[in-house]
Amino acid sequence: MQNGVNPGRDGMPMLDSAYNFARFLSGDADAAEHIVQAAFLRTDVDTERRNRTRLLRGVRNCYRTWLTTRRRRDRQSDVFAHKRLPDAVAASVLRTDDRADKISAAAGLDATAIRCAIETLPRRLREILVLREIDELSYREIAEVTSLPTGEVLSRLACARRRFAGSVGR
Repeated sequence: MQNGVNPGRDGMPMLDSAYNFARFLSGDADAAEHIVQAAFLRTDVDTERRNRTRLLRGVRNCYRTWLTTRRRRDRQSDVFAHKRLPDAVAASVLRTDDRADKISAAAGLDATAIRCAIETLPRRLREILVLREIDELSYREIAEVTSLPTGEVLSRLACARRRFAGSVGR
């Protein structure tokens, strides 16, 4: 249950998926909630699977808007913007996800190590890996969410998997 919403009971199981995606993109729980709310309000969705990709595309677009706004605000208010820490956040602040735990158990790795390895990936690879391995979208659905050709999705996914495997020592 997240902020009074029970995805299973309320017929909105895709909200959990949207929140996880926003959380992995932004690295910030509060921002992820705002991003998902904005995406849900801007996106005409119902509970069908085809609309899940529409909502995730909306999350991605709202994340980009949030990131642009944040960077603009930071440039205006932070004289030392060039000394800021990278956008990647410590794995300890990431929400524990049952699917990530299942993946970690199957791979014989700690869930924290998996989240940390995912967070070290560049955003363009991280979003593809999260959509495929955690949200279990098809290649076609990922292409719809990211507005990329399917071939580019496959290429980025292969690169993300190689880097991920290198990060976890496999």
